[in-house]
Amino acid sequence: MIRYGLLLLVFAFLIAGGIWQPHDPNAVSLLDRYASGSSQHFLGTDQLGRDLLSRVLVGGWRTGCVIFAVCSIGFVAGSFLGTSAAVLGGWAEALILRSCEFFVLVPTLIIALVAAALFGLSPMSAGLALGLAAIGPHSLLAHSLTKRVLGQPFITAAHSLGVSPVRMMTQHVLPNTLPLMVTYAGNQAGLAIVSYASLAFIGLGSDPSKPDWGSMLFEYRAFIFDHPRLMFWPGAAIALTTFTLGVMLDREELAHVRKKGISL
Repeated sequence: MIRYGLLLLVFAFLIAGGIWQPHDPNAVSLLDRYASGSSQHFLGTDQLGRDLLSRVLVGGWRTGCVIFAVCSIGFVAGSFLGTSAAVLGGWAEALILRSCEFFVLVPTLIIALVAAALFGLSPMSAGLALGLAAIGPHSLLAHSLTKRVLGQPFITAAHSLGVSPVRMMTQHVLPNTLPLMVTYAGNQAGLAIVSYASLAFIGLGSDPSKPDWGSMLFEYRAFIFDHPRLMFWPGAAIALTTFTLGVMLDREELAHVRKKGISL
């Protein structure tokens, strides 16, 4: 119960930045430079007098958009391709799996560079790049899960009873594979946060005029010794959000996956 409460708080935090900020995150006030936490600026201000809480909230919203894009693309496309490959078999299975392995082999940075060149610097372009990179692992997991389900005795019995392929997929295969796929997608969301922060840190997938956790770390790195709290808050946001989303795959679920012989 505590785990789901923490997840709810994280999702509320990620959504909050899109609908409300206590101050304009880009408003410069040189008279308020390096202000400590107060009732007016809860987390203080940066070297230009901008409100840190507002900037962290906007960065959270932009990160949330990336998480949504990554999980949607990776989960939907990966589940469809992996399940289809296992069901079709033969040359179609080999072709789909080789195509999915391509997304595993190509570095995420290369995909991010192409997406940034085609669609510009935005959370959606970064989400597209990271989502395409996630298709490979999701597809291989879905294929492995589906293969193991198709080898179960109840599938053979369903075949003997003349159950249609569509009904077999919806009533027998997917109910046994989707829960683990959703769990895996939730666990991968934490990795997407770190990947997006890394891309924003080096200037990919972010708009310099908009605050991102990674770009904030890059901007504030020059003040790490004089004003370390500037780097602390975006760094803490990345760490806490990643940790909280990571608990979606707890020890019991991980043991269940390993028991099935699936390598994550």
